[in-house]
Amino acid sequence: MSNMPKIQHDSDAALIGVRAGWLADGHGACFAPGVLVLRGRAIVAVGSPESIGTPGGLESWIDASDSGVMPAMVNAHAHLDLTLVPRIPQSEHFHDWLGGVRSARRAMTADDVRSSIVAGVQLLDAGGVAAIGDIAGINAPAASMEVCAGAGLEGCVFEEMFGMADRLAMCLASIASMAQGLEQGIEHDQAPRLRRGIQPHAPYSSDRRVFEAALGSGLPVSTHLAEGPFRDLLESFGLWDGKFEAGARHPINWMAARLRAVPADQNGRSTRILCAHLNDVDGPALALLATLPIDVAYCPRASTFFGHAGHRYREMRAAGVNVCLGTDSALNLDTPNRISTLDDLRLLMRRDHLPLADALEMATIAGARALGLDTSRWDFSLSPMAGVIAVPLGEYRAPADFGKTSTAPRWMLRPVRK
Repeated sequence: MSNMPKIQHDSDAALIGVRAGWLADGHGACFAPGVLVLRGRAIVAVGSPESIGTPGGLESWIDASDSGVMPAMVNAHAHLDLTLVPRIPQSEHFHDWLGGVRSARRAMTADDVRSSIVAGVQLLDAGGVAAIGDIAGINAPAASMEVCAGAGLEGCVFEEMFGMADRLAMCLASIASMAQGLEQGIEHDQAPRLRRGIQPHAPYSSDRRVFEAALGSGLPVSTHLAEGPFRDLLESFGLWDGKFEAGARHPINWMAARLRAVPADQNGRSTRILCAHLNDVDGPALALLATLPIDVAYCPRASTFFGHAGHRYREMRAAGVNVCLGTDSALNLDTPNRISTLDDLRLLMRRDHLPLADALEMATIAGARALGLDTSRWDFSLSPMAGVIAVPLGEYRAPADFGKTSTAPRWMLRPVRK
């Protein structure tokens, strides 16, 4: 199957039809077989072959009858600067493994970091990803913005901060500077849909003042949550000052206090935060989570890698929490040739028997929502698409069988590159 022709402005573009083995999106659209009609990036019609017929003015057809067609993926939580780091042996203790990651990062030069990000973006492209929430460590934020923008990726690059001990003042100053730049209208004008954000690493590794400054900055904010306090880890990093106490029954309670400390904006909207993992959530914490402006980035394969089981993502979704998908770092993935939430989507379908529409919603629309993007560009409504990918069906002919295949996706409609 050939790629979609070069995209022109919608008003000038030719009308092109796509015949698919099936079409599906996260809003419940599902046609098997299906037809998609595009003018540039804009969807003109979608439905069954009988309902679409042959639109007037159609210039050509693309035959994807051997493929399932869907919106491009959103990866809401990744660490692109770790892509080329040699695999770190899994340890019995998470803080030992994370200490190995920190040691590897400290040994990387700025050129090493950039090369790792470039490799990560290439693997995102191989996985059909059009939007990213990248957690950028030391030397990584500027390089990630540049490389992701050049690839046409949307989303957010979150600058990671360990805001404790002697780093507290530096982190607060950095947040103030970023907030001032936002107020002055300093934007990355080459990539208006790719924003800078702030990532206080976690409640156990950043002072509450760093969280409150980040949440009050007006910038997107992300963090790791409900992983547990790791005093030994902080001491090994030289970050423990003997003063930090969570002061709450659960990390979600601690985060609720930080969110309450930040006033709503002028439109009365509460500041939202994108929280990764939440592997350890009990009943009371789940009930509280459902009342908070928190988006959850669940990384199924990372959770499996670290031995976590029984994630409560379905209960979160049932309670109204926006749960999206991420991959975490390449260090804990089983797909060396791509970094894609498509594989996490497949895992949930295969392991948990999650319906395709629900899995696609988590891998596309929910991720776009969590990253502050226009969610309509990730469904088959009559609007411009962020991207469209196709998965060869092989012997599997229906969406219900999608979780059984691990074939990599192919682009039909790519993000707009610089």
